[in-house]
Amino acid sequence: MEQRKQARGRHQHFIGSWARLNCENMPVIPAWLVRRNLNDPRKIPYLLVWKDERHGGEIKETVRLARYVDPHDSSAAQNHVELKRLDGSAAVLRIAWRILPRNGGRALLLFCSYCKTPRRHVYGWEWDSFSGWSNRVRQISWRCRSCAPLRYSSEGGYLRPGHLGRLERLGVMLRAFGNLPRPESWLPYVFTSIEGAAEAGVCAVNR
Repeated sequence: MEQRKQARGRHQHFIGSWARLNCENMPVIPAWLVRRNLNDPRKIPYLLVWKDERHGGEIKETVRLARYVDPHDSSAAQNHVELKRLDGSAAVLRIAWRILPRNGGRALLLFCSYCKTPRRHVYGWEWDSFSGWSNRVRQISWRCRSCAPLRYSSEGGYLRPGHLGRLERLGVMLRAFGNLPRPESWLPYVFTSIEGAAEAGVCAVNR
């Protein structure tokens, strides 16, 4: 029986056949944000910007969210959106509406570009298995948490303060007081105009 070869990182340490990073540390697009864009009567694209506030607000990801326009299929705009990065790469995601059991409302879901399953969130990064590091990430076509693959920070243990360095033992002692609150998802800043993005220092406007 053939055995699966385990991946090795730097210095040939085993890091498993794949690594699972926390989804809270990955750029995420929630379905409710896409719904807001589609319901905008101005029918304009949104500029989504993810900043790393821990490192001086460095921009880590930028995406243009808009209705998908297919010159050969006018109905495509009704059930697809386009996510376009600065490098010109684009992903087209299909959307679906589901009837809620109460009040007759509707919920919008995004189809994962990999498993084609309707989801409430899609993520733009996954573990970079070619880097040799267990914490290195790379961009992907927007996928669900399972296909990325990502985990919640609370999986497999308790939540404690990170980056404690020599005070790491303090985090262990805090276990007696219960888990810390689960980290929030890394949501983007949303801009509806180039001028607004320029005022926030995201881009420059050529006048």
